[in-house]
Amino acid sequence: MTSVYQGREQTAAKHFILRKYLQTLAFKTLHGGWNTLAYIDGFSGPWQSRTEDHSDSSFMIAIEVLKDAQAKVRAAGKNPRVKCLFVEENAASFAQLHPAVTAHHDPENGFFVETFNGKFEDALGQIHRTMASAFALTFIDPTGWTGYDFDKVRTVFEHAPGEVLLNFMFDFVNRFTASSDPKTLASFDGILGADWKQRLDDSSLPREVTLMALFTQQFWKAGKFAHVLSTPIEKISDRTHFHIVYGTRSPEGLAAYREVEHAALKDHDMRRAFAREVIRENKTGQTDLFGAGGAASLSEMSMEAQFASIKVQAKDWLREQLPSCPKPFSEIWPPMLDNFMVRKTDAKDICVELAKAGEIKETWRMNGSKRRKPDDGDKIERA
Repeated sequence: MTSVYQGREQTAAKHFILRKYLQTLAFKTLHGGWNTLAYIDGFSGPWQSRTEDHSDSSFMIAIEVLKDAQAKVRAAGKNPRVKCLFVEENAASFAQLHPAVTAHHDPENGFFVETFNGKFEDALGQIHRTMASAFALTFIDPTGWTGYDFDKVRTVFEHAPGEVLLNFMFDFVNRFTASSDPKTLASFDGILGADWKQRLDDSSLPREVTLMALFTQQFWKAGKFAHVLSTPIEKISDRTHFHIVYGTRSPEGLAAYREVEHAALKDHDMRRAFAREVIRENKTGQTDLFGAGGAASLSEMSMEAQFASIKVQAKDWLREQLPSCPKPFSEIWPPMLDNFMVRKTDAKDICVELAKAGEIKETWRMNGSKRRKPDDGDKIERA
């Protein structure tokens, strides 16, 4: 495991998602017809960076990924432009951020880097100029829960074509929404809705479920997204530290994010298992026969068991949809991915399993086709 993330396993998971999703998005957009990609980082930092070149910070990860994607698309004969804007309010952090990122400003080669020293909510004018005529990904990674009041940043979220990745600091929010201080409670209105306290108190659901429902509802409304997903990232102690919340209007984005999420959670679970084993060994002075690698392997099996359980739930969901079929597969998999932590390939596998059980027709093999799994145009209908 990379030592730079030791004790920061949650940060490793966040950076994994950012890196892998930004790679996917950059290639899809710049190869797929969009000449300009804009990347907005709303709370850039750096915070707790352990490398001299800030390679373990979100802003340098983004620059590395975007420069690599631009170079590869250029090699394919295209001339893409990338525009980055990094926003940071803290003066000391900005003093580190500004020289680190502006060193990569290269207008002659279509790579633009700008910075803003101030609040994210005050940078809207510059944000809109950066986003103009571009596909935009906005990354919001605050240290708390303030500074991105949805009513104030709504126009950033609404930018189309565009998507948003947001780190919702659940652990902090969960703790401070239990406060008795009126000012503290009022500070959540901008992200949970004006009536959040009553809705939270009246809910019979677990507190985390209710808080995430309140937040994602306001997030969805702010961006008018078609799809909103939430990925819980846990501490070593198995308590949720934060949720990565993703908003998109694109089914392709939905499918791509679920792929990245699947890989990220497997990686994060192994990192946590490794960290727990190191802590145990340091505490007891005894090395396990199979070592940290064995613990990570057991963790991977456990994660696969969780994914398998979720697939069973998704299969039962599809069974409930069958009375309203036939429908093309393109109308089946997006709501399945919305409701369950499964990938598009899992949705295809579920259809194959139901066909083998005689519950739906194997329409993708009709008319002499040798395809083993359904495509978007294939009808899903009861046998």
